[in-house]
Amino acid sequence: MPRIIDVHGHVFDSEGLKTIIHYRVQLSKYLYRKETTAEQLLKEAPTVETMVKEFRANNMVGMPVAWDAETHLGGPKTSNDYIAGIVKKYPDVFLTGWGSVDPWKGKLALQEAERCIKELKLIGLKFQQPTQQFHVNDPQFYPLWDLCQNLGAVIQLHTGYSGLGTGLPGGGGIKLRYTRPIPDFDDLAADFPKLKIIAMHVGDPWVEELNAVTMHKGNVYRETSGMWPRYFPENMKYEMNRRLQDKYMFGSEYNLFPLDQLVKQHQELGYKEGFLEKLFYKNAINILGENLERIGVNLKEWR
Repeated sequence: MPRIIDVHGHVFDSEGLKTIIHYRVQLSKYLYRKETTAEQLLKEAPTVETMVKEFRANNMVGMPVAWDAETHLGGPKTSNDYIAGIVKKYPDVFLTGWGSVDPWKGKLALQEAERCIKELKLIGLKFQQPTQQFHVNDPQFYPLWDLCQNLGAVIQLHTGYSGLGTGLPGGGGIKLRYTRPIPDFDDLAADFPKLKIIAMHVGDPWVEELNAVTMHKGNVYRETSGMWPRYFPENMKYEMNRRLQDKYMFGSEYNLFPLDQLVKQHQELGYKEGFLEKLFYKNAINILGENLERIGVNLKEWR
């Protein structure tokens, strides 16, 4: 089998981790029941070289993401140039990357979005609405979606629950209402039918809504990061095996979950014959192949 294509992972080295370091302390307690400090996390942060080794060891290629939520999060961004530089340095491991713009920056966001696609050759943009605090169907952000659609840029949207802020008073200010599929994603997909939208993560507690939007809108797709596969909701697994089997791509949320264990759990879930190949690489090529080739990625290995 060709290498697995991971469409969503983070570069949480000592540079990238600074973007969410306040929330990452609490996330360690939520995910691993581990008490830690910001200083300790930064000290223990894996290097980019470690990430590269782990992807190679697991027969995998990735698409790391940038993160810009400066208006509301306040911390330093994981810049688009940083991600593009990593992709350029390790082209055998990273097919491309995902840029990020803070939608509240207005014209600056539009200019940076265009630079990401035209100059940095990133495949598209990733948005994390809870930390950026915006609704994707708010008309004031429609010029951004219009630009992405015209550029042929794919977008990734955070969906459903967010581990960031879990357990903090008031969830650390994180609001889950920005991640609901209906009406937010449904409106966006209908208003921009040529815009490819990847709904990230499981989408809980709105799994059925997300199933419906993904089924109804031909330009909405899914990926699997953010939860151990063994905990996937039954209504999600049911549709993965059936009506949505051509819409799912593998995502790891690196480095929050060990890559080898993610693959192992997917292999043990009892998917219908042929679906693992779709999940691990075929769907990514069918959905994103045109976009990848447009920015010069050689897909011979997966064709």
